[in-house]
Amino acid sequence: MKKLIFAITIVSAMLFFGTCDLKAQDFGQMPSPEQMAQMQADQMKDVVKLTDAQYPKVLEIFKDQTKKMMDMMGGGMPDQEKMAALFKEQDDKLKKVLTEDQHKKWTEHMQQMMQNFGGGF
Repeated sequence: MKKLIFAITIVSAMLFFGTCDLKAQDFGQMPSPEQMAQMQADQMKDVVKLTDAQYPKVLEIFKDQTKKMMDMMGGGMPDQEKMAALFKEQDDKLKKVLTEDQHKKWTEHMQQMMQNFGGGF
């Protein structure tokens, strides 16, 4: 379980920072936390087929997560343990919104992304 949380933390951070890099290149500036959260929620919507009722809840979870991560960064990479705790908190919130099948599909998606990034968890 710890490996899974760590893997999700790493992949989420990659998504977070990758989104920042991509958008910074596209627009010459870093996207706002709200824009980053929307991109993450949109990705989840596509992957797990969120309902119209689930989407705004997931978006709020990602907005909260993004804000907390930006606060933790403070000019550098945040502490690994703090990031893991933050992503566990996010996962716990998502479990309350997603169905069991949706959560499983999202977790598998995140694990696949980790493997694609050369992780191998």
